[in-house]
Amino acid sequence: MKYIWSLGLMMICMSWFGAAVSAEGADVEPALSKNLAGIETNAFNDQELIVKFSSNLSKIERNSVLKSVNATEDTHLEHGDFSFVKVPKGTDLTKMAQILLGKKQIIWAEPNYKVKSTYIPQEPNFQKQWYLNKIQMPKAWDITKGSPHITVAVIDDGVQQDHPELKGKIVSPYNAVTGGTRYTPHEHSTHVAGIIAASFNNSGIAGIAPNVKIMPINVFNGDEASDYAVALGIKYAVDHHADVINMSLGSPYYSSLLDYYTNYAKSKGVILVAAAGNDGTFTKTYPAAFKAVVGVGATNSFDHRAIYSNKGSFIDFTAPGSNIYSSINGGSYAYLSGTSMAAPVVSGVAALVLSKNPFLSPKQVENILRHSTIDLGPKGRDDYYGYGRIDAYKAMSNTPSSTATINTPKTYTMTGKNKAAFSLKLPGEVKLTISIKDSSGKTVNTILNNKIASGKVSAYWDGKSVNKKFVHSGTYKVVIKAANNRASISKIEIMKVVNHTYAAILVSGEYPFSPKVSKAIKIPYQLTQKAKVSANVTDQSGKIIKNIMINKPLAAGKYSIAWDGKNTKGQSVKDSTYKLNLSLIDTYNKKGKTKSVPIRVDTVRPSGKIVLSSNIFNMDTKSRNTMNLQMMETAKVRVLVTNEKGTTIKELSIKQFKSATVNWNGQDAKKQFATEGRYRYLVQMKDLAGNSSTIQSEWFDLKDRRVPTIQSEKDVYSTLQELKPVDYTLSKTGNVSIEVTQGGTLIKSIKNNLVENPGDQSFLWDGTNNDNNLMDTGDYQFKISIEDKYGLQQYFTGNIHIN
Repeated sequence: MKYIWSLGLMMICMSWFGAAVSAEGADVEPALSKNLAGIETNAFNDQELIVKFSSNLSKIERNSVLKSVNATEDTHLEHGDFSFVKVPKGTDLTKMAQILLGKKQIIWAEPNYKVKSTYIPQEPNFQKQWYLNKIQMPKAWDITKGSPHITVAVIDDGVQQDHPELKGKIVSPYNAVTGGTRYTPHEHSTHVAGIIAASFNNSGIAGIAPNVKIMPINVFNGDEASDYAVALGIKYAVDHHADVINMSLGSPYYSSLLDYYTNYAKSKGVILVAAAGNDGTFTKTYPAAFKAVVGVGATNSFDHRAIYSNKGSFIDFTAPGSNIYSSINGGSYAYLSGTSMAAPVVSGVAALVLSKNPFLSPKQVENILRHSTIDLGPKGRDDYYGYGRIDAYKAMSNTPSSTATINTPKTYTMTGKNKAAFSLKLPGEVKLTISIKDSSGKTVNTILNNKIASGKVSAYWDGKSVNKKFVHSGTYKVVIKAANNRASISKIEIMKVVNHTYAAILVSGEYPFSPKVSKAIKIPYQLTQKAKVSANVTDQSGKIIKNIMINKPLAAGKYSIAWDGKNTKGQSVKDSTYKLNLSLIDTYNKKGKTKSVPIRVDTVRPSGKIVLSSNIFNMDTKSRNTMNLQMMETAKVRVLVTNEKGTTIKELSIKQFKSATVNWNGQDAKKQFATEGRYRYLVQMKDLAGNSSTIQSEWFDLKDRRVPTIQSEKDVYSTLQELKPVDYTLSKTGNVSIEVTQGGTLIKSIKNNLVENPGDQSFLWDGTNNDNNLMDTGDYQFKISIEDKYGLQQYFTGNIHIN
């Protein structure tokens, strides 16, 4: 593994730069002050700083700022406004950064960090490539050997491009140090590249994803590299369409620059994988510890964590890393060990996942990998193995197909107001286009055009063409196209369209109505074409009791018809079920189909009965008070808990039912437990016709049976000259006792069975014992005890340090 020895000078920014800064969607942590004592000054390159300017500064403005401190801008990255800055030889970089941070045009500054090689070479003690069977590669290869459309960028030292295992699969090589394409081949990166993609060529070794491409990016100048070079490498990989970035390098120092560019890469759909480090400690290693990066630890052939492998919360996965046989420069092979070897195992598996389904986002790939591990440590994720040791076959089995499915109606009978509904299941995040074509292949309308979508998607078509006219009856094609930067798919479904946009009345439903609640009921309907409309109301025998309109000319559109619940004589009708009948005569003097909907006239208020489970509610955080409600008809119900003053404590439910059981846990609307007292349930009911009534339960007594709690500081620091009060908080009323002890010996009783109410309290010890003698400086203990009226007890112990 390579180490970037980085010192995050972003961390020394003064407090007035504490606000977070966001650049192009990537979050940059706020700069904080930090003592740099003890950090090796050779952790970064002499004469080099990385500076982030505030946005929209011109090159002349940036140079003016730098000139004031005798510094010059070497290069500038537009993404994020980062500048690579040179300073005179011998300059104290930490002091220079602090000076720059005092200027309002600069957000933060940090050194350009060094990189060293720390992989662990081993003698060949194991069978060559033992790890391939360990992660079930032969079974995984039966599914895919990778796609030449997938590229893995190896940000490292120089990969030997003409190595027999890598020849013909190198794309877009780059030297981030010189800006060119030439570099010196090295053992480390050539070994990493071989693990990922060594060819199936009947000689040498087998790579995990032998058909994918490798993008070699050198960031080293001899044995050292810098964060700036790595950032350039990441940006180059993104701009040249890498799908996976492998970084078998790291540093114990946080870097704002790399944090920014790893987030930038992930936002562009790139999966980043990095080695966790070889110190065998819990020290975080960057870039593996960045949120956007998959951190990988190493295991051995016994599926044990390699003793050198770092551990901690930033470990996402482990993979074989000990005695790994792979290619090295000079066209040869060797065994090497380290998390540098484990990271490309995960990168190779990630490349296989994308080969099977190139539409997956980084988050989706990471989720597949999380569900494709062998859990070696404690159950679930742990700091030693992360989510577990990676398994390639499980990853292939858990990767969904890259095909899309679409469900379309076989026949769409178009009425002029309804729509054809399409449901799709996409293989990942894509740009989605859905279009309708006629039998000649001409595009009639485009429903979605390059919409970003994923998972399940619904779309609708109203039957109209681009010119807003309804299409003719016939056979049409529903064409979907889904694409991302890696691949595209297209599917066609056939749909028969029947144009029934002739004059018709569209109305449906059942309408309850109480004339005592509202003056009239309004029933919505649609008219598909211009026509003369008639409407009447009939009783259960079919007799017309009122004509509402006769042959009224109406244009196509949405309408509503009102009935006041009275007959032709203006008399209110009795409670019963009636029918609203709608008929039409179209412009050709043809009668359309009569449509009817029932109207249920109901003027009776809803009634019900409440039964309590108990008249006493012993509230203890687990128990519930239960109310059973039985009603004579279905109604919308609102259940309230009220106290003796009539105040509403909690609203328990707003539902529509005929019978139900409702439980109350004793908490109010703010999730605070109610005080002791008498309560009851108030049930407000409204039936479907709008009639309403209220019933209430018997009173029940709430008794607070919760164990009392005490909250206070564990340690209080004072001096004999200035003794501080000790604050504490009680959850309920009780008898409180407070005493101060030292080594188990009672020093002073401060309170003894004193009744105190819930809330914030405090006590003050004057530094004397029970004989009022002043005590010496030292450490003392205090104990707060409480006992409520039910005999439930609790206590809290803390320390008082007197200096």
